[in-house]
Amino acid sequence: MLDPKKRDGLHGADAQFLEIIDQYGWHVMSVAPRAESKDKQEWFSYSTGIFMQFSHPEILLCGLGADTAIRIINEIGNALKNGRRFDLDTDCDDILADNVKCRFRRVHISRYKDYVGWSLWFYEGDDFPLWQCFWPDRDGHYPWKKSCDVEVAELQPFLFESSEPIN
Repeated sequence: MLDPKKRDGLHGADAQFLEIIDQYGWHVMSVAPRAESKDKQEWFSYSTGIFMQFSHPEILLCGLGADTAIRIINEIGNALKNGRRFDLDTDCDDILADNVKCRFRRVHISRYKDYVGWSLWFYEGDDFPLWQCFWPDRDGHYPWKKSCDVEVAELQPFLFESSEPIN
C-alpha cells in the first residue's frame, strides 16, 4: 500500500489523490459513464482509504449522480470513523435520505480492474475488500429481485458476480 504522506516526485493528480487520503482518511472517486457503453449504467463512485483507515471494505456505489454518491460514501466513511460497522446482505436504513434502506454485497475480485483503478494503484494490487452499496426502487425492491423496477436494476450491475466466462 502506498503511504499517503510520501508524495514527492508524483505527478499532480497522483499527489493530490494521496493528499486527500492523508488529510481526510479516504478519497471518493466518481467516474462518468463510458460513451461507448451499451449499458444504461451511469455514474459510479468508490472509496479508497477506508480499508486502510478502518479495516472495513472499500465502498462502491453505481447509478447515482456524482454529488449524491460522494455524499453517501462520505456518510458511510464518517459512520465508520465514529465506530460504526456494517454487515453484508443486511438492510441499513440510516445512510440514505428519508430512511431508504441500502444493502452491501461483496464485489467479485474479477470486477476490480474495470471499476476501481485508483484503489488498485493505491493498494498496489487487489489485496483489499470491496463492497457494492445497492439501493432499492421506490417500492423497496433490490435489483436482484424480479419485482424491482427495471430502470433501477439496470443502473446497478451485479458486481458480486464474476466477470469471467463460465466454461
